[in-house]
Amino acid sequence: MIFYDHIIVGGGILGASIAYHISKKSNDSILVIERNDFASAASSRSAGLVLQGSTKQSNIPLAKKTVEVISTLEEETGENLEYHQTGSLRLASSKARVDELNSMIETASIFDVEVSAPNDQDIKRMAPWLNQEVVQHAAFFPSDGYLDSYQLTWHYIKAAKNNGAQFSANLGATEIVVDGNKIQGINTTNGKFCCSNLILAGGVWTSLFASKINIAIAAAPVRSHYWLTAPDFDYGSEGSITIMPDVSAYTRPELGGLLLGVQENECAVFDARKLPEDLQYFSPTLGEDHWDILLDSYSELSRFFPKIENANFSSYISGLSSYTPDGEIILGPIEEIDGLYVAAGDCGSGVSLSGGIGSVMSDLIVDGKSDIYSSSFRPSRFGKVDPFDGEFLKNCAMARSSKSRKMK
Repeated sequence: MIFYDHIIVGGGILGASIAYHISKKSNDSILVIERNDFASAASSRSAGLVLQGSTKQSNIPLAKKTVEVISTLEEETGENLEYHQTGSLRLASSKARVDELNSMIETASIFDVEVSAPNDQDIKRMAPWLNQEVVQHAAFFPSDGYLDSYQLTWHYIKAAKNNGAQFSANLGATEIVVDGNKIQGINTTNGKFCCSNLILAGGVWTSLFASKINIAIAAAPVRSHYWLTAPDFDYGSEGSITIMPDVSAYTRPELGGLLLGVQENECAVFDARKLPEDLQYFSPTLGEDHWDILLDSYSELSRFFPKIENANFSSYISGLSSYTPDGEIILGPIEEIDGLYVAAGDCGSGVSLSGGIGSVMSDLIVDGKSDIYSSSFRPSRFGKVDPFDGEFLKNCAMARSSKSRKMK
């Protein structure tokens, strides 16, 4: 019987980061299994934003860890991650958003995250397409940026392999093996593997897999998406990431054009039981519906981006993210079963939080505690839930709709 100290189910960005951080912290044996190719689902479709400013205080130290680990991974692998440190410009055009931004700035300073107040000239340089007349307050986080999330996942994998961790693709987990209230191992399409600790980091399938042993993980698959414009002189400069919570939108530079993300009022949510096993070729959007979503946002977006009606949107990319009803991630041990851990519900911030999530999970698993763990991450905080119930799914969708603004 093959034994590992730690087996991680899920070869996306979270599973890879957890493996890397455990391998840095100990000499324990580690196996990561993935039923498809590594980084083939959400980790390959992300906009790749790394943002340290957050309305959720618990996320800020996690995102800071991600910024810090990028240069470390480059040193350890000898490969450039091409992190575009453009900084992020956060904008507020209402009293509620101004108050929220002031609170975010204050919280960022507690965690020593650099933030400044840009003047009008700074803002024009960062976002030349922006109508500054609607902006009541702005903040700039200079160490924020973006990268290729697929490449970041593979850097975690390469660095973990260098430390002795093992990875196996196209190996499906079929059953969690429990002896009483203790993890014994896992059955796979290639036999049984035993372990002391089992970490579930399977993205949108985590709740489905955990349900096999009657463990309820309060997260559901919700659509995330963005549009890309063709290159354009008016708005295609190498500016900053912009976050516009008053209109639930963000932008970042993209090859001479803009990448635009929008959080609509009614986000599409899915029952994990009905998803295909391989999401690589799955589209959560039917036909041309996404153009209607973009058109519905035009009137509000045009307040900030007056030339949006003339923008040539050439591409659309969508995928699934795992959302919880309260918009907080799920991290830590499952109380009912000794040795079972979960990292789920990244709420569309998997790239930003990946370094922190890996760090926290390795601390909890190896040391039994973490200095940056928050009680808001507890898997048990929702009590008993049915992750496939219609009302529960609706609440998870609402969490994405209100991710960067209060609902009207």
